[in-house]
Amino acid sequence: MYNDTLAPFANGFSVTGHPVHTRSLEVEVDQAEDGRMRAGGRILDLRKHGFVPTGGDLQMSGFIHNMMVDAWVDPETRVLEVIEPTQPVVAFESSPRIGGESCRDTAHHLRDLAGERLDDGFAKKLSQRFGGPLGCSHLLTLTQLLASTLRGALDLEAVVAKSSPPREPGERIFKRSLVVDGFEQDDGARMALTLQQNDVLTTPFGLVESPLDRFRRQHEVRVLAHVDMQTMTFADITGEERTRDRERLVGPRWESRADLLAPFVGQSALSGLAASLMSHFGDDPAHRALLDVMLNFAPGLIQCMAAMAHRIVEKSQSNEPDTLGGPSIVQLGGQADSCYIWRAGGPGQRMWGWVDDGGADLGGVGEGGVGEGGVDEET
Repeated sequence: MYNDTLAPFANGFSVTGHPVHTRSLEVEVDQAEDGRMRAGGRILDLRKHGFVPTGGDLQMSGFIHNMMVDAWVDPETRVLEVIEPTQPVVAFESSPRIGGESCRDTAHHLRDLAGERLDDGFAKKLSQRFGGPLGCSHLLTLTQLLASTLRGALDLEAVVAKSSPPREPGERIFKRSLVVDGFEQDDGARMALTLQQNDVLTTPFGLVESPLDRFRRQHEVRVLAHVDMQTMTFADITGEERTRDRERLVGPRWESRADLLAPFVGQSALSGLAASLMSHFGDDPAHRALLDVMLNFAPGLIQCMAAMAHRIVEKSQSNEPDTLGGPSIVQLGGQADSCYIWRAGGPGQRMWGWVDDGGADLGGVGEGGVGEGGVDEET
């Protein structure tokens, strides 16, 4: 059951409730054969129970998204030379029911980012050219993390290269993994989310004598939060970080980040969260990893909300009042223009009858729907 007082991590990183969803993101940075660096990213969404009426059909539990992005960058100029998305599992497969459209139709917009430099302005360019109705929100989330991870790996590798032999072709340089888990509590009144990020930098093979020598540096972040599902605000949130290296594998303690996260209690866990996080953390490199984790909170929460669709369906088929404060069954889906499929007048809206074949608005998802509040996500 939910506890009004969030236990400090010193007493154990634990959470109770019914597991509803797991989102996994990972980015691996390798040494390419031609001197470039290759970054491979993957996003997986595992729905653990229930179903969601979407895509013109029922989206069952199991893997609902499996998407990848591969990128090659020149480490000297930091120019992104190639970026290639792959989407084996998507929510909307091309079919006559949705007019032959698919989540894959906008992949070329991501490829068009080749030639851009991985600098402070890259995230804005990515959002402008692939965000909202121009792209896929899940690939956008993954590419944002890939770009941030790759920039950090380039910085770390520049230091390593000063005192180490060259990396071997195909050698893994760095890996980041971020896992978001959602747990339904109090019959859906609250949602607990855990986020755990693990960054590992390797030692070049030329300096390795034993397997453990490959371990050079690890940075970990973990966050635990409870969300009031009626108000969609943070009921509480805490987090901590630690850094270890080969010489100090045992000993480094977790450092609390509760004070840094405390100002978000009572604030929306969806609407405007990204802007609030950017303003709160700024450009401080000391908190970049924690910021990267928190920027994935709202997208992860959206996926957990979709996994609760069975409760919305049940309410819609009964005479019981809706005590969850969530969307109705007709509002299940993406906010208008949250992605290409859910663009205004697109197949997402047409299949629910929110617009007619000519694109006229018939009244559908809007304020209060899944994805409300400027979170560019679809279920």
